[in-house]
Amino acid sequence: MTQKKRKKAPTKKKTAAKKNHNNRLSWLSHPLTALAFLLLLLLVGGYIITRWSLPEPVPQQQPQPVITYPMEEYPAEVDKPQPPQITPPDHVPKVAIIMDDIGINRAAALDALQLQMPLALAIIPGEAHSTEIMNLAYQQHSEILIHIPMEPVSYPKNNPGPLGLFVHQSDSQIKRRIDDIITALPYAIGGNNHMGSEFTQHADKLRPVLLTLKQSGLFFVDSLTSKDSVAYQQAQKLGLSCALRDVFLDNVRQVEPILFQLDRLVTLAHRHGSAIAICHPYPQTIEALQQFIADPQRFDVEIVPISQLVHPPVPSSDKHTAAPAVHH
Repeated sequence: MTQKKRKKAPTKKKTAAKKNHNNRLSWLSHPLTALAFLLLLLLVGGYIITRWSLPEPVPQQQPQPVITYPMEEYPAEVDKPQPPQITPPDHVPKVAIIMDDIGINRAAALDALQLQMPLALAIIPGEAHSTEIMNLAYQQHSEILIHIPMEPVSYPKNNPGPLGLFVHQSDSQIKRRIDDIITALPYAIGGNNHMGSEFTQHADKLRPVLLTLKQSGLFFVDSLTSKDSVAYQQAQKLGLSCALRDVFLDNVRQVEPILFQLDRLVTLAHRHGSAIAICHPYPQTIEALQQFIADPQRFDVEIVPISQLVHPPVPSSDKHTAAPAVHH
């Protein structure tokens, strides 16, 4: 008989390997362990799918900061007195427009410089873009005024800034400050008040300011932010070339109301021969001025530099004759 081959007994190494293999399988077969392993696979798979299928998020642009202009609320109707007068038929009425609060918003000032008209820029000294805009305006032969910061009746709610002139300051303090202000804007040919509804009521405080302007060869335009301003009268008394504002164009920051004020400016110019307006670098104002330039039939006036409408010093014999009081 043929003898059957006897199976070899497994060696110790094979037995241990088989035991380890069985242990690994038993670990995977445990319900909780298998569930955890499945969840891990799902998480990893989901991350990979999301990572590769979704586009990179586009960073959102930060909103541009809103530029606020540190101006007090100008009275809607504070006008200089005008004698009745009819412009001769052969005389073209003249208007001059001053744009205040320049130097805070660079883009707005650049838009103003693009306007095809002799616009005077009243620059606040010491603002972020004051020097740059002054240089650009000078290169374009635009007239430059110093927008002299003065204390308003609403101070400290409305603050004219670190270079402001205040009624509590001494004459020597005011003199030093106005010297610094004039030095900061060397291309200026004149000045007007920024705020100032309080300061311009005080003849004694105005005196060192106006005398320094006169000594520097500058003129002064009273913005007339208060019906009680005496700045124009004091400038006349001191023999300083000066003028008064007639119309604020943009107390209401909408195009149609600004155009209405431009119509009013033209009416005053036809009645009195000339008129002066003050505005601000608002987008609505820029748009209204563009329409003003483009419609000479509606706005039948000559737009001239502000220097042409400044009154020369009063003759010495009349130097102490005060101008009529300003009224609503």
